[in-house]
Amino acid sequence: MAYKQYNKDGIEITPQDLQNKTLWCKDGEKIEEAFVDKFGEKLDLIINPEKVNNPYAPDLLKSNLYIADLKTQNTPFFKANDLYGIDPTYAVVFNRKDAERYWKNYREIIIYFWVEWHSVKFEMGNLVKEVEFLNGVWSIKFLDLVELLKVAPEHMYQQRVNDTKGNAKGSFVLDIRNNAFERLI
Repeated sequence: MAYKQYNKDGIEITPQDLQNKTLWCKDGEKIEEAFVDKFGEKLDLIINPEKVNNPYAPDLLKSNLYIADLKTQNTPFFKANDLYGIDPTYAVVFNRKDAERYWKNYREIIIYFWVEWHSVKFEMGNLVKEVEFLNGVWSIKFLDLVELLKVAPEHMYQQRVNDTKGNAKGSFVLDIRNNAFERLI
C-alpha cells in the first residue's frame, strides 16, 4: 500500500530509496560537511582527516583529540510508540552494526545525533501518524550508549531480511530525552 509523508509546512515529501546504501553513504559525506559548517565552530568539531584515505573512519574529531561519529536522523520512526512505547517525536535509532564496530574498534568514541525531522506526518490509507517538529543536536559517549542499548528494544527491518548491500538488519530504538544524552543545540 502506498504512503505519503509531509513536512512541517504540510508539503508532501517524496521519499528516497532508503535501502540504497551507496547513495546515502555519498550523501553522508555532504551531511557531515553541512553539519561541521553549521555547528563545527560552536561544538569544536572538524571532519576527521583520516576520512580522506578511509571513508569508513569515524566522521569527526572533537577538539582535535577525540574521535566522534555523526548520526543524522531526518525521518521519524512513526510507529515507535505503537511498537516500543517511545514517543516518535523523540525516538532515534542506532544500528547494531555500528554498535558492534564501535565496541571492537572505538570504545571511546563520542556519538552526535543531529535530529531534524523533514517529515512530520505519515499517511497510509486511514492510518495517520504525526510528530512534533524537532531540530537539535545531542551527544553521548559510546560507553554510556552501550548501557542504554542493553535495555533498548531492537527493531528488525522487514525490507532488509535478505539484504546483500551491507545495510544493518536491525537498529536499537532510543528516546533522545533520556538523561544520558546531552542536548547541545
